[in-house]
Amino acid sequence: MYTKTAKFYDALYHFKDYAAEAEKLQAFIEQLNPNAKTLLDVACGTGKHLEYLQNIFQVEGLELSADLLNVARERCPEVSFHLGNMMDFNLGRHFDVITCLFSSISYVKTIENVEQAIRCMAQHLKPEGILVIEPWISPEKYWRNKIVANFVEEPELKIAWMYKHETEGSVSVSNIHYLVGTPQGVEHFTERHEMGLFKQEQYVQAFEKAGLAVDYDPEGLFGRGMYIARFKFMFGAGSL
Repeated sequence: MYTKTAKFYDALYHFKDYAAEAEKLQAFIEQLNPNAKTLLDVACGTGKHLEYLQNIFQVEGLELSADLLNVARERCPEVSFHLGNMMDFNLGRHFDVITCLFSSISYVKTIENVEQAIRCMAQHLKPEGILVIEPWISPEKYWRNKIVANFVEEPELKIAWMYKHETEGSVSVSNIHYLVGTPQGVEHFTERHEMGLFKQEQYVQAFEKAGLAVDYDPEGLFGRGMYIARFKFMFGAGSL
């Protein structure tokens, strides 16, 4: 994915207020770990959250898509970025905060992979560290067969993108059709997004298997909820 859409990614998601989300995330972190200094954003995309968080923390980013990572590096040239998979990365260091935002965890598709990813992230946490994950929609709330259309209207960039929410077993599938217009012409292409649908109790169990206790905020940063986890021996110290 993102080989064709990486350069348009920020325009596609123009409706996300990254500055407000970063501010809200900072408030959560200050409440739970006011001494936090280092932060790793897993599946950092184009680095939009890190653009704001770098003013508060010593940040790094991890991303599986080289195309998205190129955009992030251009946006935040002083930030260290790593090309890697959230299920098996090894950076050789630990962080006060690790985030995995905008439902990126669901792209691993199976609950076994979710457990592996959370375990890998937990292995990079400091003893007092915080792990923050925004999930995808739960199975019971998923919008099956709903048609979605979004539009980008800029002077030299017009995009219409449309898809239908479908499912294949426990995976949501969106075959997104893009119609992109630039001064160079108009092109059409598709991109398939497959995202696992997991229940809250499955996430909680995955955290527990990694030795983490977890709290849940039903709103989160973007209305999809948010899990805030710490090692069990730390939970209760500044819990929500």
